[in-house]
Formats: sequence, C-alpha cells, structure tokens
Amino acid sequence: MNIFRLIQGQWGLTRDAEFRKDPWYILAANRVVDAGFGKPPKGFFSNKLDEGVIIPGLVNSHSHIELSSLKDKISPGSGIVEMARRIQAERAKISDIDIRNAAITAVQEARSFGTFYFCDTINDTEFASFIKGLPAFHGNRYLELLGFKNPSDSERIAKIKPMLEEDMTLLPTIHSVYGSSPTLMNFVREKARSTSISFHLLESPEEIDFMHNTGAIVDFLKSINQYTQHREMSNKSIVDYLNQMGMLSFKKLLLVHLSSARREGIAELNELIPHAAWVLCHRSNKHLGIERTNWEALKLSPMKLLLGTDSLATAPNLSILHEMRAIEQTNHFSTSELWKAATYDAYEYLEISTSRIPYYFFPGALPEISSMCQVRAQELI
Repeated sequence: MNIFRLIQGQWGLTRDAEFRKDPWYILAANRVVDAGFGKPPKGFFSNKLDEGVIIPGLVNSHSHIELSSLKDKISPGSGIVEMARRIQAERAKISDIDIRNAAITAVQEARSFGTFYFCDTINDTEFASFIKGLPAFHGNRYLELLGFKNPSDSERIAKIKPMLEEDMTLLPTIHSVYGSSPTLMNFVREKARSTSISFHLLESPEEIDFMHNTGAIVDFLKSINQYTQHREMSNKSIVDYLNQMGMLSFKKLLLVHLSSARREGIAELNELIPHAAWVLCHRSNKHLGIERTNWEALKLSPMKLLLGTDSLATAPNLSILHEMRAIEQTNHFSTSELWKAATYDAYEYLEISTSRIPYYFFPGALPEISSMCQVRAQELI
C-alpha cells in the first residue's frame, strides 16, 4: 500500500521566499516529505487543489499568549509604563479560566491564518504548564523572571528551581534591564547559557533614563515597591551593562523590539553579537505610540530579522500574516524579506526541523499578503 500522497496547487512559496506557479508536495503521515514546482513526480495518488496559495507554517518569534484576556484593555498611545500599570491592575480582575479560554481562542485564530510556532514569554508558572499541554501550541516557552528588588527576586528563584529541574523544555529568561535584577540575570545566565534567551530591549527611550536612575520607569518601580539602586548598573549604557552581566553570551539571543535603539547602540550589538536575532513587533509598538526611527540601521545589521506580535493587550491578534501586512505597508522591508523572516530564516535560527513544519492552503487567495489575510487557511493533512 502506497502511504504517500501528492498534492498539486496553483501558487507556492519557494525557499527563496518568492511565489511560483504549479507547486507540488508529497505527504506521508500528514507531513510534507518532498516538494517542488512544475511537473510532479509520477507514481503517486494525486490531488489537485482549487485556485489559491500554499505556504509553510509561519513563526511568531515573540508573543505573550498569557495576556490574551487583556484584549482592548490598553489604550492607544499608552507607552510602556502605563501599559505595565494597566496590566497589573486588570489582570487581578480576571479568573484563571478566562485567561486560559482567551489563550486557546487566540492561538486557534492565529493558526487559522497559518501561524503554527510561537516563542512565547510567560510570567506565571501554572500557565507555563497549561500552555505546554495545549494541543494547538507548538514552540518555545520562556519563563520570564520578574523582580528588581531583594528579597523578592531570591524568593522567585527558590520557587522556580524545582520546576525548571522537572521541565527541561521550559527556558528561563529575564524581562528587561528594568524588569529583572542582577541576581535574576546571574541565575538565568547559569541556567540557560547553552540554549536561548528572549528579552525586551530598548522598547522605549525611558529605558535610557532608567539607566541614570531617573524617569518614569523608576517612578513606576518605586510605586510598586520594586526599586533598588543596583551598583552594577552605575554609569553604564544598556549594552555595556548586559555585556558585563553575561546576558549577551548565549547560543541564541532574541532581542525583542529595539524600537528606541540608537545607531551607536545598534553598532555595539552588531560588533558584540552579530549572531543574534532582533524581533520586530510593529503593530504593538505603534499601538503604544512608540515611533521607530532606526529602520535603516537595523536593516543593515547582521542580526537576523524575525517577526513577533507581542500580546493581544497591544496587538489585534497573534497572526504573523497580519503582522506582515502591517510591516509591508511601511515600505521598509520587501515582501520577500518578510516572508523569509516569518519562515525559513526563523526555522534556521530557532532550529525548527523542516520535517515537522505544516503547510497551509489559502483557498481562492492570490500570492499577496493582503489577499491571504482575507482567507482562513486549511492545513494540508
């Protein structure tokens, strides 16, 4: 009995992130084991699809699925400090079941537009266990260690150690230079150096003020009794501080946002960690009122461009296809560059086995991002 099936389509995405006509795919056990364009191989049971577009699954390189229940809770133009205040206030009002149901809905919607893999940043240990068992979820789980003041950060470490020893697929990470203390950074460095780390970096100009012990972030941390003046940070730039703390010495680094990174900071990162990736979450940045002026400097950087959405608190959905449409409209990246960032560059950087990547069919769509955003995808199984 022949276990292989051959599917033919109208349009397909090449490994060079361009669309070509007449793609074919050989499937075995619901996985694509070979693909090409033009005349298909003989000897297979063949199924020719209607008009439409076939793509490999998309990668969301930065999400906070846990915050899906906060949809529409953060006002446009809020900035990162007001966002933090609102998240803290609103989350306390939402039950665990509502948080989980909102997460399930958000992941399912993203998958219906071809997003199959997430690099998800989580704060709550129980949610980390929940998302691991969710059948629709595939990807990395980064457990974000929050705390800027002893003894809370030491207590956090004591609480999290047993879970990390039991669940080796859960990766500890920091939040940012202002969200995780030197003690937490030291712990994460020793636990995760040989794997990967994902953290927020230079999302707002307020982070630069913070390094000088002033500004809105300092005021916010003081208001929640989480501010300490750590001597390790004195008279250093953000990049210098992270480098001194060993937070740039990881196998893989996902630097999320870089919205407010200046040219000199980007140049430092280029020199120190050209192998890193930076994650663009354009819709979230725009929603918070953060205007990016470093497009060209980052485009010329050797750091790999990947795409994320952040959370439903600041983005309308977790769909990378819709994120691509918003970025495409800025005219800062070509459509081909966006497809690479969402697929083959992400697979390579995150070490996602291509044999495990699902393919999606967008019936009736043209090979254009805007057209595909109007159609719910079907997984090729």
